[in-house]
Amino acid sequence: MSKDIKPAPAFTPEQIGQHCLVTGGAGYLGSHIVRRLVAAGCKVRSLDVIKHQHEGDVECVVGDLRDYDAVRAACEGIDTVFHSAAIINIQEIVRPSVRRFVHDVNVVGTQNIVRAATQAGVKAFVQTSTFSVVLDRVLEDKDESLPYATRTKDLYATTKIQAEKAVLAADTEGGMRSCSMRPGGLWGGDTSCIMIRSILEQIAKGNFKVLIGDGKATMDNTHVENLVDAHLLGAKALRETPDTVGGQAYFIFDDEHYNALEWFRPLVEGLGEKFPTFRLPGGMMREVARLLEIINYLGGPEPTLTKRGIRNMIESSSFRIDKARRDLGYEPRYNRENGIPELLPLARAFVDRLRNQPNGSQQHA
Repeated sequence: MSKDIKPAPAFTPEQIGQHCLVTGGAGYLGSHIVRRLVAAGCKVRSLDVIKHQHEGDVECVVGDLRDYDAVRAACEGIDTVFHSAAIINIQEIVRPSVRRFVHDVNVVGTQNIVRAATQAGVKAFVQTSTFSVVLDRVLEDKDESLPYATRTKDLYATTKIQAEKAVLAADTEGGMRSCSMRPGGLWGGDTSCIMIRSILEQIAKGNFKVLIGDGKATMDNTHVENLVDAHLLGAKALRETPDTVGGQAYFIFDDEHYNALEWFRPLVEGLGEKFPTFRLPGGMMREVARLLEIINYLGGPEPTLTKRGIRNMIESSSFRIDKARRDLGYEPRYNRENGIPELLPLARAFVDRLRNQPNGSQQHA
């Protein structure tokens, strides 16, 4: 670990839960939560829809959040639930079958795990939400007093609003206490996250040649280890100060505002690539993204651009983390300056591997 990155906060099983369940335990965030819980000495059960395994003493269970019986069984004997499982689809124009699937996983699945946890006597429930639940306009330096978005159309945001509401409504004095964490663009730790993998694939193919918008819009990102810190701090606070934290949502960011594309500059240049200077109008690219979503709706390929993705580049959405600092004791340990140098060797190996694959294949484990 770099000398300017502070050590992770230490926890005991008594503070965060002797027996913990992580939904989406095979995923990017879930696997990081599992590792930290194991390191803290907790007994961990990992639930995911795919077969998986973890290092250490982890019980890995295959189950679908849409199957209440499977979810109820996974909650048996659990003290704390970390609910990180979700389908991330930020398209606005989607086929009805896709809309139903994402809704059933993100909304019905969350309702199932909340009900199962309550019936199983779980004491603390920490959900991974998203900053997108308030995102339907230009927002700068805002806090959690913002109401839920009412004009948002992207599938991920609309389903996560319903999911977060279900989690926070389940908070009960004398019963299960719950809270939600709202990160921004998730990155760090490895190259498996969507945000990093996508840009590295474009670099490997030689396609990262232009910028979108005027570069003035800013947004917030969240290093995965910062988010894990927040989840564990949340579990601890639900036990120690439940009347303060229970039923609350928290923005969790690296506490730095950057343009969505400018943020990648040290990563791109660290890989020996030239950072683009040519810009395309944001409004035009939003319409291009809309067309790509329509083509996908009609049976075409997955869109390489989405309207929500373009809006992230051209409309500011920045927030404060004062509430998380005050209630949870959260303090971001990672930021762009210290996190990207740590990520660079893995990014370089990822790009080299893609470039060396026959026929330009973009397959990865």
